[in-house]
Amino acid sequence: MLDKKIAQKIADEVMNTLGYNINVMNKNAIIIGSGSPDRLGSFHETAMFAIQNGITCEVTDTQSKELRGVKPGINLPIVDKGGEVIGVVGITGDPDEVRNIGKLVKMTAELIIEQQETMNRFYSHRNDKEIFLNTLISDQQSISEEEIADWGERIGYSMESCRVAVILSFGIDHKTSEKGKLEKILNQIKLSDSHLKDDISSVMSGGFILVFKTLKRTEPWEVEKTISTYLDVMKNAADAKNMQCFVGGYYLGVKGYVKSYGEAYGMYRSGIYKKNQPVYFSHHHYLWRLYNQLDKEAYTLVIEPYIQKIQKYFGKGTEEAMITMRKIFDYHFHFEQVAEDLFVHKNTVIFRKNKMEECLGFSLKCNGHDNLLFMIILNHYEKLKKFKDSPIR
Repeated sequence: MLDKKIAQKIADEVMNTLGYNINVMNKNAIIIGSGSPDRLGSFHETAMFAIQNGITCEVTDTQSKELRGVKPGINLPIVDKGGEVIGVVGITGDPDEVRNIGKLVKMTAELIIEQQETMNRFYSHRNDKEIFLNTLISDQQSISEEEIADWGERIGYSMESCRVAVILSFGIDHKTSEKGKLEKILNQIKLSDSHLKDDISSVMSGGFILVFKTLKRTEPWEVEKTISTYLDVMKNAADAKNMQCFVGGYYLGVKGYVKSYGEAYGMYRSGIYKKNQPVYFSHHHYLWRLYNQLDKEAYTLVIEPYIQKIQKYFGKGTEEAMITMRKIFDYHFHFEQVAEDLFVHKNTVIFRKNKMEECLGFSLKCNGHDNLLFMIILNHYEKLKKFKDSPIR
């Protein structure tokens, strides 16, 4: 398709490179791109003849005086990949001088149009894929499973393949300005041999990358092997310094995509899995289910009173105490590692832990039965603080 934007791009690029005045006419012989703005919108008689006959038309100075809206030069038909004349490119000047240049200009114009059409197809496919992917993970699908399967096949995905949802988080904000960073990471990932053509992937508005990874085997341990291999290669393809991966289980049929994504997103959204390991498989981690299912009343009557008690007990030292406890859980109660991370003495870490136990009225130890309650308290505190510190609320 030859529109005004592409036509002016052709005129500008050719003029900047060669220095000759260029006019680009659409299939109705109207000038829609030109180095002379005053000629835009005018009818070009010779261009119409070139379009109707599919031939190059040269115009001398004498001939131009007898024609409507025409100057001396050469006019060459622009032909698309299907062989259809979609417009004309004209070069102003003595035909003997611009004849050879005209061939180069025609090739340049057709190349620019082809590149633009390729980009349009790319963005059209990407938009279609994003809509398809959002439909696939919606728990309120408005079309049938058969229609979704047909849609997937149309855009190049065999819906008979087995897949699991993989959420890749890189600690990048969901703002539009940050989306470009995730796009670059995804493009790097796609270059790896482990990312298959049948893998469905996209940058999501929540600030993460979603991949429905294709599987050969669906047993939980085989899923682990496939994803582990995928992530190993990915480390070379993208900056994985802050990467966390959440993997849903495998389920049958189109509805299985919703379930798999729900598990991956549930772990990601809960926020209870920190940086102590890069990948979480849903069949190993069910804590997020309990965390997400706590109702508002439970937070109000149980969790928030504990937070208020901690804040009253520690006062200005609350943040320091909670950070220390987070590190203790992240490092699985290895106090030496916590001390090294926080640049404090090991005894300081133990002292803060003991003070927290004294405040709470219950003990905290590796694999302790009260750890779950405190983890929910800690994560709710961190969410409240993050919300409070956010500049936009």
